[in-house]
Amino acid sequence: MAEIIGMGLSHYPGPMVPVEYWPTMLQRWVEIGRVKPELFAAREKWPEPMRREWGDDEGQAAAREHRSRLLAGYRRLRQELDAFRPDIVLIWGDDQFENYKRDCIPAFSVGIFDKVISRPFGGNSVVFKTDKNDWGLPPDTELPIRGHYKGARALTKALLEGGFDVAYSLEFKHPRGLAHSFNNTVVYLDHDRRGFDYPVIPFHVNCYGNQLLKTSASAVGEGADEITPPSPSPARCFEIGRATARFFAGSPWRVALIGSSSWSHASLTQKHGRLYPDVDADRARHEELRSGRFAAWGGITQEQIEDSGQHEVLNWIALAGAMTELGMKAQVLDYIESYIFNSAKCFALFPPAGQSTTAAQGAAREAVAT
Repeated sequence: MAEIIGMGLSHYPGPMVPVEYWPTMLQRWVEIGRVKPELFAAREKWPEPMRREWGDDEGQAAAREHRSRLLAGYRRLRQELDAFRPDIVLIWGDDQFENYKRDCIPAFSVGIFDKVISRPFGGNSVVFKTDKNDWGLPPDTELPIRGHYKGARALTKALLEGGFDVAYSLEFKHPRGLAHSFNNTVVYLDHDRRGFDYPVIPFHVNCYGNQLLKTSASAVGEGADEITPPSPSPARCFEIGRATARFFAGSPWRVALIGSSSWSHASLTQKHGRLYPDVDADRARHEELRSGRFAAWGGITQEQIEDSGQHEVLNWIALAGAMTELGMKAQVLDYIESYIFNSAKCFALFPPAGQSTTAAQGAAREAVAT
């Protein structure tokens, strides 16, 4: 019998590398010309919270605190995932010029496969000033990821029949397998390396749109001055999320639906010189999520998304559409603001209707015991 749980998280690349390298992202943006050197150097003109976060140790203490909260969020969601025991984990994520390049960049694409071999533990020097990973693994370490061919194929068929012209991929050409949004989601949910055997359906959303070649780490040198067509609209992402939820609600599977992304990105926020994100816009999204008004996300305009650097929030908007369709409520587990680590991150859980979470059950047991 169908049963669905929803989750929102971030695939920010920081946890892939040792924490002491996290603040070097800003320096990398200067080196590759994304942030003007004078903006980075003018610390006295930074917003006050950004100066405090940078501190007198160039962000090292803030990085450790940021990492601690991120790992706590992933572990909590993994706890919920294990308690739910899904047959399928569908992830809305974005391919940043990794598998989809100049020959074809679809608005939406579903991965249909039985298994893919990913290699997510190398290539971090594009973003940070290191090739090391947080586990000390060889950079070519393989990560086998199971797919759910039957479910992915049936979903794609249903979406096409429902008027959504979604693309699909039967194999992946990137050396690291799936795009990093999907790889990182799996790696972080298994940060303690206990194994992740849940079948995955990667659901690509072209979040970067007109910024794809200008700001994707994988597109460095591919067209810094080239403006590409826009992403699918927030309204369309919301509706494809609703359609996905309708399909799985009528399926025989237990399904975890995950929206994977950080929120406003400094690297996408042009009005701030790509130095720091739009914190005010993120606070607005957080309040809407917390207060149960995330159905309004389908009404966010393309212009608002692009102005705030919230391009990747389209992954969460697809999730919001699904949760709205099913009448599921959000529990915000943590909301982590940052100026120097590129983006705000949020962890949210949408438990199955009528069911408490494992954490709530634990609290109830503790209350009875006392």
